[in-house]
Amino acid sequence: MFDNSIEPVRTTDSARKSRSEEVPIREATPAEERRHRQAAPAEPDDIATRHNLYTADRRSTRIYYADYQQKSEVMRAKPEQITTKLDDRQTVSAMLDLAASRGWQTIKLRGSADFRREAWVQAQVRGIAAEGYQPRNTDLQEAKRRKTASAPVAAAKETPGARKPQKETPAEGAQQRTQEKAVWNVVETNGKAAREQDGTKPAMKPVEKPPAAAAEAA
Repeated sequence: MFDNSIEPVRTTDSARKSRSEEVPIREATPAEERRHRQAAPAEPDDIATRHNLYTADRRSTRIYYADYQQKSEVMRAKPEQITTKLDDRQTVSAMLDLAASRGWQTIKLRGSADFRREAWVQAQVRGIAAEGYQPRNTDLQEAKRRKTASAPVAAAKETPGARKPQKETPAEGAQQRTQEKAVWNVVETNGKAAREQDGTKPAMKPVEKPPAAAAEAA
């Protein structure tokens, strides 16, 4: 039995439309269940990859595991419900990331107080409305702090007196490339002339010692 869950909250019109579009699904036969278990495992989705989890499908439920041996279950995801037995921050983060990827803008929280508190705070950071928990003053402070911490660096205030780097215009770039090309042409020309001059110089013969010096050396 899973005590903690996240469910989408839909309006009356959207709920009626969703029910009208539902297609009856029959229960799988034992033979179909066996074939499904023997089939190749499903490719991990984006949420599993982001949170380093493993997935296994069982009918319409996707189960997320912390290990490939499927001993540490993290959460279960049905089309209209995400459940877990845990209440840690990492698990709640994975559940809310999955809810956000499904487009759930308002969610209903069920379960322990610790789970609902953590899920409510993280939902505020993501801009998701959450029902089922009455936040305390400290919860509001924590949500505000996490929002500030998750803000991109570009949104931070600029340092007084700091100058922004200016982008190079196309004309300035062309001029810079022309100057560099001219410099390298001069260097290449000078080097070629030096090599040609070295090739025209006569080879120097070794200095021969006088006969007297050669005799003394012997």
